[in-house]
Amino acid sequence: MATEIHSHLAAESTQDLRALLAGMTEDCYNLVLCDPSPLYRGPEAVARRYRGLWAALPDLQVRLRRIVAIDGELAVTEHTLSGTHRGPLFGVAPTGRRLQVNTVVIWEFADERIRGETVYFDLATVLRQVGALVLPGAGSPPDAR
Repeated sequence: MATEIHSHLAAESTQDLRALLAGMTEDCYNLVLCDPSPLYRGPEAVARRYRGLWAALPDLQVRLRRIVAIDGELAVTEHTLSGTHRGPLFGVAPTGRRLQVNTVVIWEFADERIRGETVYFDLATVLRQVGALVLPGAGSPPDAR
């Protein structure tokens, strides 16, 4: 499973959609819990999700911090996702700001392929970093222009 996760994250960071989908099953899914439309089911929907993410963050990098657990057909990992906000993201117009957010992913496998990813991250952190949300006491969002 670790090899498949590393390959998937490399494809995600290099925007290699062909490699990314080749490592996934025909009934693949992405469940991004804080997304307004959280479930992407099937290769076409998963591809649409990644194209949207890459359009929003064209320099996207996903760094694996650690594999927390592997149990049967499931794995849990922690990542750091970073990039520059250059396209619409959660309804927010591009700001040119850098963002970085920690994520947790629960991976479901079928044999040697990824069946699904359930993705957790703090949307308020993302919105604050792109300047779309001001939280009392949180200070100003970083300006990395």
